[in-house]
Amino acid sequence: MPLTFRWKGSMSLPVEATGLSPENLALLDASAAARLMLPVGNTTAEVGDLFQVVGDGHDERVVFEGDLSHVRGLGQGMKSGSILVRGPVGPRLGAEMVGGRIEAEGDVAGWAGAEMRGGSLRIRGTAGEGLGAAFPGSRSGMREGIILVEGSVGPDAGLAMRRGLIAINGEAGDGLGRAMIAGSIFAFGNSGRRTGAGMKRGTIVLLKRPHTDLLPTFARAGTYQPVFLGLYLGRLRHWGFPVPETAFAGPWERYNGDLVEQGQGEILVRAGGTGPGAVGV
Repeated sequence: MPLTFRWKGSMSLPVEATGLSPENLALLDASAAARLMLPVGNTTAEVGDLFQVVGDGHDERVVFEGDLSHVRGLGQGMKSGSILVRGPVGPRLGAEMVGGRIEAEGDVAGWAGAEMRGGSLRIRGTAGEGLGAAFPGSRSGMREGIILVEGSVGPDAGLAMRRGLIAINGEAGDGLGRAMIAGSIFAFGNSGRRTGAGMKRGTIVLLKRPHTDLLPTFARAGTYQPVFLGLYLGRLRHWGFPVPETAFAGPWERYNGDLVEQGQGEILVRAGGTGPGAVGV
């Protein structure tokens, strides 16, 4: 049985759980894991005071169950193994992760996957602000890895993203791909304002037309059917991501920008996609 932590619901203070990564728990059984100390508010507490712990971590599989809204930094910086979260979870899930796999079956707070450098993060609920983004004051966000979100996401997803792949099945908030340096973002639902603002390179794919115009610093560059899109979409479907059939249809309108950053990025919008607003200039 994987090492399983069941939230007791006895604490409303924020709990910093960055130490509960699979590689740190690999040599521990339930009793040893329960004796670990975690920061709680401005003090500390034993894991066993917060969670019922069963199983062992020898196979680097860890499961968390319950309402973990107060638990922060779960999987932050993890290097290997897997984490399964059954329930809502607090901020910084999988932030700065280097490798391994995280799957969350509930809603996730802000900064999930922020500045991640590898591995995969799958969220079957919604995600808050700063998905795969740069932390405040940092120069670059997500550098490698894969983030899949089946629900909606908050503002600034992919902020200053340098490499990697983000796919969002629901709606995306304002600032999607803002200051993007490189990488790929797929948004299958509606997107907010300032999509791609200040992007330097990279690709943003919008299945639906935005509710508001793209910024005037994006120039229409024609309509075509890019071959690479089919490869990406096929891979997403292979991973079990809910890619709609309409995503494979074309053609796609291409917009180059942001022209204030030399215009080497691109936004692709499916021609004829739904949405009230005209796109581009």
